[in-house]
Amino acid sequence: MVVGVITLLSCLLLPALNSAKRKAKRINCVANLHQIGVALGIYEIDDHYYPMATAGDGLGNWQRALRPAAGNDVFHCPQLASASDQFLQFFPSNTFIFPHYGYNSFGAVQRNPPPQNLGLGGNFVWDDSGGGSYMPEHETLVCHPDQMVAVGDSPTFVRPPNSSLSTITPDDPIYISYPFILQPTGYYGVGNWHDDDANMVFCDGHTEFKKQSIWMAADASSKQLWNCDNLSHPECW
Repeated sequence: MVVGVITLLSCLLLPALNSAKRKAKRINCVANLHQIGVALGIYEIDDHYYPMATAGDGLGNWQRALRPAAGNDVFHCPQLASASDQFLQFFPSNTFIFPHYGYNSFGAVQRNPPPQNLGLGGNFVWDDSGGGSYMPEHETLVCHPDQMVAVGDSPTFVRPPNSSLSTITPDDPIYISYPFILQPTGYYGVGNWHDDDANMVFCDGHTEFKKQSIWMAADASSKQLWNCDNLSHPECW
């Protein structure tokens, strides 16, 4: 009789405990992104630019740029998730991972990219010799920092260059947040491991929590949150 009562209580309490754990991890995720937002603000105040997505080595630069202010322990969501097939090609032992956050590198651009990058990842600037280089996004190009996504939950691991394969760790490649399905991998540019929801931190440092489907919705109000000029640019969808 006693065993039966204990079993019944366990069955009743387990869903509530699991829900509480998921909520705690979501709150921890928000805290991580808030710290990243603070570090992003410090970086912008000091340099007047946003971090480049990559420094030209094909690996992630934005996280390296923010680590001095953010620390080393806030760039991963605390909610365990299955690693993508592409990730497993490089790190086969990491079947389940704490997903790295992604950077809004490109804005809401899937086709017809405009001359000016709509994301935070930087722009290619031509010089008089016919060459050029990538330059970071100046702070004045972000019209409404409180209405532009900066960093958030995302499964979009970008293939690292072959030259780095002998030395990279899971922290080193570029990770991006993106309001489309990334081709050719077919991975969603926004994560869904908080019960189909995702956390994002904006350029002004505040965080928001919405369904994955809302972050990626094909409507103007959703897409403009990814673009530095706060316009939706449907020609780029």
